[in-house]
Amino acid sequence: MEQNSVGSFSPMMNYSKANLSEIVVSHVKHKILAGQLKSGDRLMEMDLSDELEISRGPVREAFRELNMQGILSFSPRKGSQIMELTVEDIKEIFSIRIPLEMQVLTLIFTKSRIEEDDLQILEMLNQEMISMEESDGQSRKIYMLNLKDLQFHQYFWNKSGSFRRAGILENQFYQLLIAMNQDIATLGQVQEKYEEHQKIIDACRAGVLVDVLAAFETHMETYLNAITRFEMKERLKK
Repeated sequence: MEQNSVGSFSPMMNYSKANLSEIVVSHVKHKILAGQLKSGDRLMEMDLSDELEISRGPVREAFRELNMQGILSFSPRKGSQIMELTVEDIKEIFSIRIPLEMQVLTLIFTKSRIEEDDLQILEMLNQEMISMEESDGQSRKIYMLNLKDLQFHQYFWNKSGSFRRAGILENQFYQLLIAMNQDIATLGQVQEKYEEHQKIIDACRAGVLVDVLAAFETHMETYLNAITRFEMKERLKK
């Protein structure tokens, strides 16, 4: 039976080799991937401590790490909450992410780090994403869509060998997601994202960097257009 509530899906990973604070960080990020946490949502130490059956010390440590990653904020009045991001914040993050990821793609091609085996892995990730379209449960669909999108882009980030850029881009991915979770329409359609990813793969296979960068920019433009529509809808509410 399909679960209509986003909160009904509880994604968990194998935490056996992680320390307790890493468990909390991963758990929060999985909730973000599933659309269960969005910009402005409060996080309570006690709730996470009870949910994961751990003490509150590792939760506090995880909160500090999430704050450093730009995912969590703290104020005496509101306590700990998922970072509140405006439409202007989202646009600014995209203005940083797009050229940075284009640098990553350029590095990969300059140093000839992409091969057919890599493209087959990317195609597998893309296929796994679209296969989730038939999954039961809206939250699971959102989770798999975002997870496979992250893994797709993450593959390029790591392949570049620029781990500083990869770290920044991953943090920005989650920052964008907490903002876009306010309206899941901004995440895009699975088929649309699948086709855009495939165009990036095809351009990589053809070996023309200019075409790769153009395919990537088109992919990002889809998100920017969705954000613009969301902004217009919000203005009409006022």
